Amino acid sequence: MSKTIVNAEYVVVYGDSPSELSNKVNKYIKQEYRPEGSHQVVVMRQECRYRGDQLIDTLNKIEYSQTLIKWP
Repeated sequence: MSKTIVNAEYVVVYGDSPSELSNKVNKYIKQEYRPEGSHQVVVMRQECRYRGDQLIDTLNKIEYSQTLIKWP
């Protein structure tokens, strides 16, 4: 069963770490927003570092996000 969204406030919050995202989500929860669905984790940038032809390591820039809705 789907909900009809009437005058609901919709926000997406982002963080560079799970703890940063949690802090932001908790602030919105205190303002009566509720998480909608699960959080998302996306690799925004990936950098492979080489020494000559040998792969040394890979650096990932990761972004965490969560959608929240405040129902009237």
